[in-house]
Amino acid sequence: MSERSELGVVYTEHADLRATPVFSVWSYETQTRGRHRRPVMRDPIGNYVYWLEPSDPLLNTILPGTETSVVVNFGDRWAAGRSLATSALLPRLAVVGPVTQTRILRVGARVLAIGAVLPATHSQSAFGVPPAHLVDQIVPLDDLWNRSEVEVLFESLSTLPLRSRLSALCRVLVTRHAGSFDRVGHAASRAIAIRGGRVSIEEMAGRYGSTRQQFARRFSAATGMTPKMFARVTRFQSLIHALLSTDVSEWASVAAGVGFYDQSHMINEFREFAGASPTVFFEPHRDTADAPNRQRRGRPSEWQSVK
Repeated sequence: MSERSELGVVYTEHADLRATPVFSVWSYETQTRGRHRRPVMRDPIGNYVYWLEPSDPLLNTILPGTETSVVVNFGDRWAAGRSLATSALLPRLAVVGPVTQTRILRVGARVLAIGAVLPATHSQSAFGVPPAHLVDQIVPLDDLWNRSEVEVLFESLSTLPLRSRLSALCRVLVTRHAGSFDRVGHAASRAIAIRGGRVSIEEMAGRYGSTRQQFARRFSAATGMTPKMFARVTRFQSLIHALLSTDVSEWASVAAGVGFYDQSHMINEFREFAGASPTVFFEPHRDTADAPNRQRRGRPSEWQSVK
């Protein structure tokens, strides 16, 4: 008997292709899934590969984040907005700035896209605009770079195999990066990221020889966010990773580990950023109507098959 297959999207983190200032390189690609394919696995190189159902909320949402991304879409056009009614088509080559407000994302039936992620502190150097201009914005790359250069880039990437596309995109970003950025703001933002947002802004200001107000102004200019918002978004990102890797029966114990006072604080913060509580958000979109009648067991990636 042949294996049953179904259509889904493979998300791969190509950790081996990173090159400063690019600290994350990824791809989305429509594939068919065999019956025994695991939700998370590693490719022969050691990169993590995630299977996403078409209904997976992580495939249908742009969540808050502190970085700036370049997205190149070779498949069906994507659309994003605060709601389905207000969604607008994304350009083939887009710069997605730091995100503080969740958007709905529609990726179409044929998904084939790549992306590279840079710290927001490099926005001025890489794109010629301060990071504050990109916060909660999706900007066509040809608004920031020469239009003809962007057209040539897209055409040249289109002719390459997937990993060659990613390597070429990284090389372009490394070449265009002028190397000039606020090193204090960059170091402070990395310190907050490493500590998962669990920092004292007062202590950080003292570490850099500034008052809290001086530090906040410099940090905001370097990252596009206030130190407090940057820390909150970073903590939210840590929470997402923690929930994805934890059995739902143990979610109550996650709060303290990622810096929340208690479970109520965690749920309220998640709801503010994601628009719903964790259990509602991670419910596959196609099953939202009967969500109250479903029994959830295991990690969110396993909820698909639980009835």
